[in-house]
Amino acid sequence: MKPIKSNEWIPADGMDLEKNAFKVATTIENNLVVAGPGAGKTELLAQKACFLLQTNTCKFPHKVLAISFKRDAAYNLKERVKLRCGDELSKRFDSLTFDSFAKQLLDRFKQALPAEYRIQPEYDIVLGDQFILALYESEDINYFNTTDRNTIIQLHNAQLPHSSNNLAETIRHNVWQKMIQQSKLSFTMLMRLAEYVINTNPKIKKYLQQTYHFVFLDEFQDTTEIQYDLFKSCFLDSQTAYTAVGDDKQRIMMWAGARETVFEDFIADANATRIPLNMNFRCAPRLVTLLNHLTSNLLGKDDFATPSPKWKAEQGECYFWVFENPEYEMKILFREIQNWINKDGINPRDICILVKQQLAQYVGDLINYFNENGIKARDENKLQDILTQEVCIYIINILYAIFQKKAGEAKQVAFAFLSNLHTELEDEQLLKLQNTLSFFIKKKQNEYRKNTLNEEQINTLIDEIIDFAGKDRIRASFPSYRNIAEFNRTTTSLKEAFIKDYNTAKSNMILALDMLVGKNTIPVMTIHKSKGLEYHTVIFIGLEDGAFWSFQQQPDEDKCAFFVALSRAKERVVFTFSKQRVGRFGLQNQSITKIKVILEELQKSSIVKISERTN
Repeated sequence: MKPIKSNEWIPADGMDLEKNAFKVATTIENNLVVAGPGAGKTELLAQKACFLLQTNTCKFPHKVLAISFKRDAAYNLKERVKLRCGDELSKRFDSLTFDSFAKQLLDRFKQALPAEYRIQPEYDIVLGDQFILALYESEDINYFNTTDRNTIIQLHNAQLPHSSNNLAETIRHNVWQKMIQQSKLSFTMLMRLAEYVINTNPKIKKYLQQTYHFVFLDEFQDTTEIQYDLFKSCFLDSQTAYTAVGDDKQRIMMWAGARETVFEDFIADANATRIPLNMNFRCAPRLVTLLNHLTSNLLGKDDFATPSPKWKAEQGECYFWVFENPEYEMKILFREIQNWINKDGINPRDICILVKQQLAQYVGDLINYFNENGIKARDENKLQDILTQEVCIYIINILYAIFQKKAGEAKQVAFAFLSNLHTELEDEQLLKLQNTLSFFIKKKQNEYRKNTLNEEQINTLIDEIIDFAGKDRIRASFPSYRNIAEFNRTTTSLKEAFIKDYNTAKSNMILALDMLVGKNTIPVMTIHKSKGLEYHTVIFIGLEDGAFWSFQQQPDEDKCAFFVALSRAKERVVFTFSKQRVGRFGLQNQSITKIKVILEELQKSSIVKISERTN
């Protein structure tokens, strides 16, 4: 493909980028793009990737690396680039999370570790709490019992190499050795080991920098101390150009170790220019007005947004509904949502129910009630990771192609996956591959379509679908699957989720697949899981002191969490308050005293309609 001249490049798919966004997309300076919700931060990165690849500004065979905070964000960005500039160019665009980037580095270069940190080819990923458990089981239990948790976590998180200058360092070193010998690593340990490989091996660092001439950092406000250290070790003071995008109004990961000064540090370390984006493409004008009011009066900031001209000035609705108890809340919300679906024609998938935390406590009964009465809803947190895995998407689409009479699109998605595994094939050979896929699908239709499958047959069929693509070829093509244990965990999780849905659907294969992908199902999730997503209507359940129990300790982060919940909505947002809520000790009275500043600002905005809902 002949490169496009840089001065003739235009955004893909007729996208209209605002002036600053176009500048960022078409230049190679180090930039920190600060933009509010709906500003098109992900689209900007996708368009910049297109510019770099289509104009050969990122010169062949060099690549672009995008690092995101969440797996679904990384997948979404990869898919956008593939859609915008095609399969061939998008092969030079790697979109990963920090965890998967670190894991790939470590898996590929672990032999460069010194003997005391050398890990086995196969290892288990464990939660950070496993480190604390191992510390507790260490020979100096007294140290654990007399040391606060934050200090212990600092032992876990500290950079390599370890010293033995004091008791704490000695114990930390012993615990690391214990976990390494048991082939158990937390993601923090994994990231520190990858960083150590880079810092102690100049040739590996040089190879990495020669591979990636451009690096994108998405959701940059959530970057942790450890992640930022890894970024600096890999790319700082090189010829690589960086583009970071984020929004400090959506900084809700401080509890997880987000670096509070990461914007300022990046500008200083990378000599980057801070560039604002002002357009909000997502939200209707009245919601943008509300967001601007909260930006100023709740968050104390002045980076206001402008609504897109695609909207009419009067569009956008925001409500605060007060209920006597969760039963009233559940039944009235059901009735309202039923009207939105049946009368207004809103797809259930475009309605989202959010909670701050403790999803089962706040909406467990609601999910059950909705499903029992004809509106499908589910806890989306459990399936987000499965549904963004490339191998899982391939398997699901092959299953659709086998069991659905008209499944041309599913077959196309499956073929695209296969063709990406066979980059060596010419056009004539790709046609043969397509015919082979059709033959495989017909063969499986004859074997399975007319029968009710048991659990063993489903597992066998999925294994056959994997084998058709080639397990080794899949693992070689996707670095995240090179660890066989990780690959097996992914496919096993898919099998288990699908078999559960198949049993629920009473052996109806298509219904089970629809359930798995969430077709016509309302997603229910926490605010943290909703980052980067958008819906026509958002219902936030529990704007109450009980849900924001830590507000007095972390008011800024909780205000940002509220802001994130509101900003997921394109046209309508509803906040609910129940005068009673079920907690650990049964039905308890609720208040809105600790977080009254949020309610007060909603009232002052003149946008929010507040009402008691009793019928």
